[in-house]
Amino acid sequence: MNRISSFLFWVALVAVLVFITLPIIVVLAASFSPTSEVTLDPRDWTLRWYADLVHPRWLEPFWLSVKIAVIVSAISGVAGLMAAYAIVFERFPKSDVVMSFLLSPLSVPQIVKGVAVVLFISQLGLQQFLGTEALIAAHVVLTLPFVTRMVAGSIANFDRGLDQAAQILGAGRFDRLRYILLPLIKPGLLSGVTFAFIISFNNIPLSVFLVRPGDTTLPIKVINHLEYSLDPVMAAVNVASMIFILATIFIFEKIGGFSAQLHGGSK
Repeated sequence: MNRISSFLFWVALVAVLVFITLPIIVVLAASFSPTSEVTLDPRDWTLRWYADLVHPRWLEPFWLSVKIAVIVSAISGVAGLMAAYAIVFERFPKSDVVMSFLLSPLSVPQIVKGVAVVLFISQLGLQQFLGTEALIAAHVVLTLPFVTRMVAGSIANFDRGLDQAAQILGAGRFDRLRYILLPLIKPGLLSGVTFAFIISFNNIPLSVFLVRPGDTTLPIKVINHLEYSLDPVMAAVNVASMIFILATIFIFEKIGGFSAQLHGGSK
């Protein structure tokens, strides 16, 4: 019976892995295909579609997406850290209500948030801020709950005895925060910042309402391109974006150690 259960488990696991990786393999093969038809024969593959990615029509949206994602992750990281510290560590009155309020954007579909942001900006007569400024503000609203929740989880696992010991030895609030709390919650903070970066970089539902000519992010550029053409350059863009995201995750993992966060410790 145990052998049958083990066999079924491995069959299910392999099926799930194939289901997840097969689309990626197809997109990867399409990015090397000489024509719009996908070919799996490596002898016919070409790099011409990747050469097209250095064109300004792709580089400019890419760098705009990176710039917005960096700013959004930085703002969300600082704001999420401050909010989580006040709510979980200081535990002020009604902190659970404030946490529920900060997490409330997660319960609203992104497309609804996009419409709400556009209507809000229009009602205030601030249409001139549509574009990069509105994208940054909207993406912060979207990503802040993720950062706050991850940092709050790290602070909840923090050993308060260390903070009390430092306080007894004469360390001030800022020194305890800088030298004790922050190093121990770094995995949670950087995992939240990484989530914020990825969500902002890949966002479509919010961005589609807020971009303007000349301020188009890479995901919106891909959507616009698909309206008129379906060629292997789309596959090349997606593969390059996936490699960029994986490299970003790898760098942040080396800096912050997400595996330590998963095990409730610090790196």
